[in-house]
Amino acid sequence: MIEIIPNQFDFGSLQSRTYTRRVIIHHSASPDVSASVIHDWHRRKDWSGIGYHAVIRADGAVEAGRPLDAVGAHAGSAANRDSIGICLTGNFMMQPPSRSQMDSLPRLLDYLEDRYGTRLEVLRHKDVATTDCPGIHFPWPESSWLPVDSEVNAGLPETVPITWKDSLVSEARACQLITDNHHPDDPAPKWFVLAVGLNIMKGMGKIDAK
Repeated sequence: MIEIIPNQFDFGSLQSRTYTRRVIIHHSASPDVSASVIHDWHRRKDWSGIGYHAVIRADGAVEAGRPLDAVGAHAGSAANRDSIGICLTGNFMMQPPSRSQMDSLPRLLDYLEDRYGTRLEVLRHKDVATTDCPGIHFPWPESSWLPVDSEVNAGLPETVPITWKDSLVSEARACQLITDNHHPDDPAPKWFVLAVGLNIMKGMGKIDAK
């Protein structure tokens, strides 16, 4: 479970989001600032208020922004209609996010998926608009956030959730069924299925290992 620090912001007119299928990641392109500061920035643009639904501070604290079920103002009208906007504070054109931020982000995503009862697609702002956001130093793809290798996982802080799916991938690597890190929910193309099948047959001695 993750703590989301509430805020009592005054908003202008807001619309309710009827469908939620993705999360879009941003950086603030600024020093570490509070959701309240971003709210003021966006109000000065004559927006209804902060456009992001959550802000992750440099120390990993998660602050509430726009109400979760309201349409955001963060990635353009088409993307806003079905997405939640998460902003990590900092300028990731200059340096990567803090480890505390990258610990909090997947925990927040888990919370959102539990809330909406579905797997949410995770995208960067630059994936839906012409922008550099969330910066060249933001780690990508999503599968790079949590290494599934058991030796690496052993050194992670307890706040990082290691799911049964991650453990399954780690075990498959240990058995040499796969050779690289894979996100457990990534789609499996035909070549990947064939490679795993061949590795199983090699392990059973049905074909020669090359």
